Amino acid sequence: MNNRAFHIPLNRRLLLRSLLLATGGVITSGVYAEALTLTPRQTEGPYYPDHLPLDQDNDLTMILGGQAPAGGVVTSFGGRLLDADGKPLSGSLIELWQADQNGCYIHSRGAPQGRERDPAFQGYGKITTNEKGEYRFRTIKPGLYTGRTRHFHIAVVKEGKRMLTTQLYLAGEPQNEKDGILRSIRDEMKRLSVIREFKPASGEGGDLTATWDIVIGRTPEDPEPPRRKGTGGPPPRP
Repeated sequence: MNNRAFHIPLNRRLLLRSLLLATGGVITSGVYAEALTLTPRQTEGPYYPDHLPLDQDNDLTMILGGQAPAGGVVTSFGGRLLDADGKPLSGSLIELWQADQNGCYIHSRGAPQGRERDPAFQGYGKITTNEKGEYRFRTIKPGLYTGRTRHFHIAVVKEGKRMLTTQLYLAGEPQNEKDGILRSIRDEMKRLSVIREFKPASGEGGDLTATWDIVIGRTPEDPEPPRRKGTGGPPPRP
């Protein structure tokens, strides 16, 4: 994985450049903390899996023991998990769950009327960040369902505590402008921090790829509600 510099929006990069010039190249970590945009929290949604798959790795395109790959456009993304000071966070769990190409989730109520879930799509995956805070997922371009734009659901768990629940969006999607959950992020910098341009992957026909760094604060989210017996996920949140 490429060890790319963490994301700083352009105008804040210019701010840092001016500070470097003004201070002879010496700035404190506090300035970097000010320049970084914390990844905004977003709703978990009603479709966190209520039955987790046996295969939970970071490649959602192929189920362990499956005979065929999932349908849809293969899409990958990854980057680094950082704290507010820009320090990479190793050993943290990142979860991904999303709709398949038909707009269906691996949830008992996750299939819109008239649609069937792709049995070859894993639907949920997770990965632990390495010593550089890096992570990566291989999945598919999320399908559409009524009322939403295409999106990935992401959760970050550190030392057993849910630190962040958010969503990642694809730049250029027509539905982005009308999506109420995306539009609810009023701060432009924060809104842009969860929208990424997915470009064609070199040498892989039709595949898409993007880089996305996740920046979390020091305070975990509210404690998880009790999980229902026999299920993998918590009750749906508002």
